[in-house]
Amino acid sequence: MPEEIKEKSEYSESTELRELSELLRNNLDRSDEILKISRDLKKYLRLQNIWSITRILIIVIPLVLGFIYLPPLLKDVFQSYKSLLQ
Repeated sequence: MPEEIKEKSEYSESTELRELSELLRNNLDRSDEILKISRDLKKYLRLQNIWSITRILIIVIPLVLGFIYLPPLLKDVFQSYKSLLQ
């Protein structure tokens, strides 16, 4: 009778080890998938940050250039219209 118990325990230990190793492999596979997805997300977020900065610059640079260069041009235009109105 003790031999049967010993055999059963050895069998259960070997199956437990197999199940454990299979679970570990599955865990490693899923961890690799998660790592790949997180790398892709990191790239996507970096591109989104670059695009948002680019959009802001596309809006701000023309405004700043307009404030710098337009007042002298508008002075000349208004002076020519002043002479026409008087």
